[in-house]
Amino acid sequence: MYTTRQAENSDYEFLFELKKSAEFEPIKAVFGWNENVQRKIHREEWDEEKPFIIEVDGVSVGSYLVQFHAEHLYFCRFFLLPKYQAKGIGSQVLKTVIELANQKSLPIKLSYLQGNRVGQLYKRFGFEVTGQDKEFVYMLKPCCS
Repeated sequence: MYTTRQAENSDYEFLFELKKSAEFEPIKAVFGWNENVQRKIHREEWDEEKPFIIEVDGVSVGSYLVQFHAEHLYFCRFFLLPKYQAKGIGSQVLKTVIELANQKSLPIKLSYLQGNRVGQLYKRFGFEVTGQDKEFVYMLKPCCS
């Protein structure tokens, strides 16, 4: 079981290291890892909106963000520390987000980096590929299914 809380200023560096530990290989494969570029992106995302921190037994293990748009929810910044992956936490988070989308009668959109195995999880939960390019895979979960 997990709990969530809104990210606080003290979580800034944890969130960067979380993204790095969870997505280093896919980022490296698609773009090449550039620490300065990744820190700049992290700062921009932080300034735009702070994600939720996923905690297990009071320990920060991941993050996610749901952005509300008029026509859909956008699910992003979903990362789990490698040692907490494949333990059902991601499935629990997705169930919660899908329930929220159904309550709002909205579909969910997301994207992930080519080569990231999280796509398998999304497909199991009914997300459909709507497009892709050499960098990203774009998915949609229709409303209320």
